[in-house]
Amino acid sequence: METITNCIVLEVRNLKETLYFYEGILGLKPSGQRPQLNVPGVWYDVDTTRICFVVNRNRSDGVKVDSPPCIEVAFSISDMEKVKKKLEFYQVSFRKEYGAEGEAIIVYDPDQHKLQIESKVNIQ
Repeated sequence: METITNCIVLEVRNLKETLYFYEGILGLKPSGQRPQLNVPGVWYDVDTTRICFVVNRNRSDGVKVDSPPCIEVAFSISDMEKVKKKLEFYQVSFRKEYGAEGEAIIVYDPDQHKLQIESKVNIQ
């Protein structure tokens, strides 16, 4: 296991939808490092980044007028083709981008967090 050097905490409205998206579609595995907390949630360790989701049922649907700028979370996965096929199957919109590091896809999770997912094969 790599040492965690980055951590991001994101609020979600529905933990079940979050689990389904990140585990069922993207194929991430929950971290075994999450302690028992009074707030429902889940942690995912992706390379050296820990993504922590906490439930906030008061989080409003849609975009708020006074909401802060969109947070973009970038990480890599090992099987990009499998993820793209799952996104297409479940009719989750995404777009492809190409840069110096190779192909990446941009997708929004059920709570509208913006994800940039790169293929691990392209990461040096």
